[in-house]
Amino acid sequence: MTEQNTVKLFKRLPQTIVPIHYELTIQPFLDTFKFNGDVTIHLQVKESTDTVILYAAELQVHHAKIVSISKDELKGTIELDEENERLKISFDKKLENGDHQLSLKFTGEISDRMVGFYRNKYATPDGKEVRYGASTQFEPADCRRAFPCWDEPNFKATFDITLITPKNLQAISNMPIKSENEFADNKDWKVTTFDRTPIMSTYLVAYVVGEYDYVETKDTNGVSMRVYTPVGKKEHGNFALDIASKVLPFYAEYFNIKYPIAKADQIAIADFAMGAMENWGLVTYRETALLIDPKLSSIGSRQRVAIVVAHELAHQWFGNLVTMDWWTDLWLNEGFASWIEYLAVDKCYPEFDIWTQFVADTFARFLIPDALKSSHPIEVPIGCPAEIDEIFDDISYAKGSSVIRMLHDYIGDDAFRKGLHNYLKEYSYKNTITVNLWSHLAKASNKPVEEVMSSWTLQMGYPLLTVTEEQQSNKTRVLKLTQQRFIADGSVDDENLQWKIPITIFTKSNPNAIVKQILMDKPEVTVALENVSEDDWIKLNYNSIGLYRVKYESKTLARLNEPIANKTLSPQDRLIIQNDVAALCNAGHQSFVDYLKLLLSYKDEDNFTVWKSIASTIGDLSSLLEYTNYFDQFKKYRLNLFSSIQDKLGWNAKENENPLVSMLRPMILGLMGKSGDQAVIDEAKKCFKKHLAGELIDPNIRGAVYGLVSRYGDETTQEELRNLYQAADMTEEKVRLLRSMGQTVNPDTIEKVLRFVFEGDNVRMQDSYMGLAGCSSSRVGREIVWKYLQNNWKKLAERYGEKSGLLISFVEYPLSEFVDEKIASEIKAFFDSVNTPIVTRAIKQIVETIHMRAKVLERDSSAIEEYLTQA
Repeated sequence: MTEQNTVKLFKRLPQTIVPIHYELTIQPFLDTFKFNGDVTIHLQVKESTDTVILYAAELQVHHAKIVSISKDELKGTIELDEENERLKISFDKKLENGDHQLSLKFTGEISDRMVGFYRNKYATPDGKEVRYGASTQFEPADCRRAFPCWDEPNFKATFDITLITPKNLQAISNMPIKSENEFADNKDWKVTTFDRTPIMSTYLVAYVVGEYDYVETKDTNGVSMRVYTPVGKKEHGNFALDIASKVLPFYAEYFNIKYPIAKADQIAIADFAMGAMENWGLVTYRETALLIDPKLSSIGSRQRVAIVVAHELAHQWFGNLVTMDWWTDLWLNEGFASWIEYLAVDKCYPEFDIWTQFVADTFARFLIPDALKSSHPIEVPIGCPAEIDEIFDDISYAKGSSVIRMLHDYIGDDAFRKGLHNYLKEYSYKNTITVNLWSHLAKASNKPVEEVMSSWTLQMGYPLLTVTEEQQSNKTRVLKLTQQRFIADGSVDDENLQWKIPITIFTKSNPNAIVKQILMDKPEVTVALENVSEDDWIKLNYNSIGLYRVKYESKTLARLNEPIANKTLSPQDRLIIQNDVAALCNAGHQSFVDYLKLLLSYKDEDNFTVWKSIASTIGDLSSLLEYTNYFDQFKKYRLNLFSSIQDKLGWNAKENENPLVSMLRPMILGLMGKSGDQAVIDEAKKCFKKHLAGELIDPNIRGAVYGLVSRYGDETTQEELRNLYQAADMTEEKVRLLRSMGQTVNPDTIEKVLRFVFEGDNVRMQDSYMGLAGCSSSRVGREIVWKYLQNNWKKLAERYGEKSGLLISFVEYPLSEFVDEKIASEIKAFFDSVNTPIVTRAIKQIVETIHMRAKVLERDSSAIEEYLTQA
């Protein structure tokens, strides 16, 4: 894991040979998990050569020949460089400049690793028989595991795909079916050919073989849409179909560019490592990101499906039609889709108040890792594709989308749409880099977009604005603003990074309008506000759009208690005030006692998202104070904080209640129960007992009930949860149960849960990290999980694959909540010794986080204890 262990310097393929078109035939054998393949690649040779180099991994290539435009045929000698995943084909004489056709025959394995062309396991509707299908996952660099190809995003080509499959299985690909005929060699098989794809990158090719039902419709522009579901569950596809049929035309109108192909299908894959994948015309999803049971799915699951579908469909333009030149600009794909998904969901489902949730779920999420010294800029120079999985992280997605949101606000919607349309038009079916988008947006808005944005994308971190104020006579208040990088542990930024910051200020006299807007482009600025009385509050960063934290003087902060309590401030502004203060406490700028006092202004809060943000911060603080001897006093503080909202919400949903209330209830019940509210614990046990007897718990609160009975139950409860898990037919329900099992505080039970999750085939590989997260939710569980990882890391890395992003989840969930420097050193030493490069960055961040948490306890513990004892 040390720096010198990195692979030899990576080199991209030369542009001297360029693929134009692939004719691909694949025949999978699901009894032996092997496949045969045949590909003819139409090439343009731009410089005379006697070797062709392309990508292939885990394939046996049996036969290679090339035919020139003059019909000369040459047989090739095949060499496979396994380490660098390159296939070198040498010929006896030089290939002249011009058009050639390279034909390759190959075989491969349909593995269970969830990359390349891999198998997925499912049961028949009666549950009696296990069967297998196969599907693809090629992003970022795994198309080469399915067929030899130029597997880099800027080698775009068209694809004619043919699948030879048993007749009883569906064959599905990016494009509509062109023809379906009996296979000449075996009448029980069929040959399905598909229409030619648009010009696109290899990572977007997709094909699926298996048994599926589907629901279908056409959108208002006549695009054919299907959602494929497991057999017998077609009604579980209706919700996603409804969203897709609204969102696709919304994007076509917003971008002012038609969706370019005849179909837009979505399919739920039983074994799937990501959330979803935007393959053009055939988006693949894990089941929980697409399927909704009309009776048994929670509101939270519906909202998640809406967000994920909107994200993937945005990529059909931004990513598929226009693609980054290389993975360095991946953030633009993901950041953009992670911003516009909210725009689309807000348009279709205004009741979710989704932009407020953006601030808690996306904006506040990136602020945590990006304050670490081990963070990285949004634009990371990527060499070897093995590094790509490391940057599919909160910086690419959450900071990327927050930067786009700030930019959209800075230049306005009209200029943004105009610039976006021109950019998509100019680069359709081509590749592009970040500055190309900036130049189109600058042209449309007449603003210095590249100058402003480069400070946000090319350097890591974000600023802390320190505000000092002076009240002058004649109702003028003068603010002095200084910027410096905010670092999580409070240390000083040696590099003295500076940003160009769009700043907004608003005041008590007009709480719903910006009174001052400036672009801060130096370390310090002074701003005069007119018409502000001595006792008036002022606040920076209207609706939390700017990417910065704010440190106010204590009197300035104290004045904000009133608009928090009476809700004059918007939910976005209410939630970020406490979030900023908690971060400042972590960094030692102020004491956590200040934070605990501030939170009392939120006692009458009723907004779901504000509570979600508070719950997240309280969760972090709880995992810290668990390591003290006054944790019980902190639980009492939590009970006091959450009791009034709990009284309002109760246990049962009201008729036609707001969906946000339905999502708030389980969160508060869980917090009250974990804080030791006996009435809540007893009611949870009672609900669970009735549930086992057939009186089912409301799906919205089910997760909270399962978690509480697991925590306060015994071995019999665990057995009941396991039985429910085994019997559950819906992945959403299985995941709820899996998360809850490890929330027990009995060490023997936690060890049993870990064995249940990782040994045998009780839990699908992609869901195992959720079981691990449950086991890590307490001090006792964390220690057991850490021992388990040390003892089993080698096995886990082998089973999941050393490049699997799931390994990052296995370390991030359990390890970053320790508070002991000794454990931080142990973690570093262990991962240095095992050399698993994909977790390198995560381990650096975990070690840095533990150091920070240890400092907080050392610095604030006695003051917090004193405050809680007196409270």
